Amino acid sequence: MAIVAFHSQAAGEIFMFRETAEKIFKVIGKPLGLRGVLTPEEMPPALTALKTAIEQEKSLLKGVREREDKDFREGKDLDREKRSPFEQPVYFGQRAYPFIELLERSLKEGKPVTWGV
Repeated sequence: MAIVAFHSQAAGEIFMFRETAEKIFKVIGKPLGLRGVLTPEEMPPALTALKTAIEQEKSLLKGVREREDKDFREGKDLDREKRSPFEQPVYFGQRAYPFIELLERSLKEGKPVTWGV
């Protein structure tokens, strides 16, 4: 699995698996490419798209948890109760948070975010 390093003079650098970066870039509507730049002008709509996707994910997860809680109260056997805490999934919002923080700091200082250079 490949790693992508994102750089910004305003916030340092972060690393993530390419698969995660591709999911993030699909949400913001920009191709990842081997190299690239996200300019300060591109950051506000990217941040909006990412935050919207995270809110949608939260709503979906809330509905799932409510259904699971109802099933549990009714005495139904849930696989979730059998899972180890180490098997819990890592959600999109958790994976995207460092990138959102990088964009917010970069936008605040008017600095681009680059990768692959």
